[in-house]
Amino acid sequence: MDDRALVFLEVMIAIVVIGVLAFLVTLVASYVRRTQTAGGAGAASQRPQWVEFLLGLALLVIVAGLLIWQLASGRLLAWGESVGDWQDDGRALAFIIVMGVAVLLGLVVFVIYAIAQSPRRRNLPVPVAGEGEPAAAGTAAPATVETPSGVRLLGLLLLAVAFLLLNWIYVPLETQYALMVNLVYPASFAVALVLLFDKASRAWNVKGAAETFREWLLCDALVLLLVLGYLNLRGVAAPESYSALFWDLLNIAAFFVVFWVLDRKAGRFRFLLAYAYLIALPLLLAIWRAVLGVELPQDLGFWSSIWPVFILAIIFFVLEAVFLLVGGGRQVAPAVKDVVFVVLYAILLIAAIPPAAAA
Repeated sequence: MDDRALVFLEVMIAIVVIGVLAFLVTLVASYVRRTQTAGGAGAASQRPQWVEFLLGLALLVIVAGLLIWQLASGRLLAWGESVGDWQDDGRALAFIIVMGVAVLLGLVVFVIYAIAQSPRRRNLPVPVAGEGEPAAAGTAAPATVETPSGVRLLGLLLLAVAFLLLNWIYVPLETQYALMVNLVYPASFAVALVLLFDKASRAWNVKGAAETFREWLLCDALVLLLVLGYLNLRGVAAPESYSALFWDLLNIAAFFVVFWVLDRKAGRFRFLLAYAYLIALPLLLAIWRAVLGVELPQDLGFWSSIWPVFILAIIFFVLEAVFLLVGGGRQVAPAVKDVVFVVLYAILLIAAIPPAAAA
């Protein structure tokens, strides 16, 4: 049996093991629910229980550990080749990107299904300060707080589409690069700073301190990643062959959409959207490199690749989904989780700096 066949067999065995573990988690969770129903717990037993999430989290840690071990060992699963080899193979890189997108879509579908199956809360008006107390005679009832509609973003998206068409039809590649480096990215960073100053001057009476802290933490992290994207673009060796305008503009548009949702909306899913964007960022970087033909060093290790931050974002995406299901609107524990995520993310970014660049 050759190496490829052996590695393929290992992958199939790993998939079977993960499937069996997932089935056991479902079986144990079903047994716990039946036991509580028989004990007279009633409708409350139909809600997700802590045992289910604990087992699911254990399974997630096992799968993530296996994936990190495989990638860190220098073999890319079914290829059985070194990390440097598969990163130079366009077909292998395209396959990994497609699989990453499939994983992201699968996670989103799973979260939507899990939340749809959970007990639905009534869409009651959001209380404001003083609500719940009897209104004095002649005093108007307090109004509910309305957040801006997402339709307002369509005008900006239409401008982005017009900008893309203008560049594809008329503007040479070197001028496209100059536009992105000297205009679009600096202007985006300036607008992001204005949004941060505006955020500092406003207060919500429907958002608690922990929730506001989470927004500040993630918004600051997103702005810093936007700056890193600009620095990455400045490192392009041949501006005359720049052909990744669409992917850079997609990154900027996604940044503003996610920032706007985090800052201006009050829905529970906005933090989940932020983590989904952080999952997509490494995939966008991989596509950007493939389009421009960026050659990575042959001795690039696993910790200097995109996969550590990609896996970390997936893990905390799932944790955020768990808090959405069982947290009951509490934000203190998710805020601690966000701090841990940002610290780990920063450590991985520092570890990814090549020794030559660090020197």
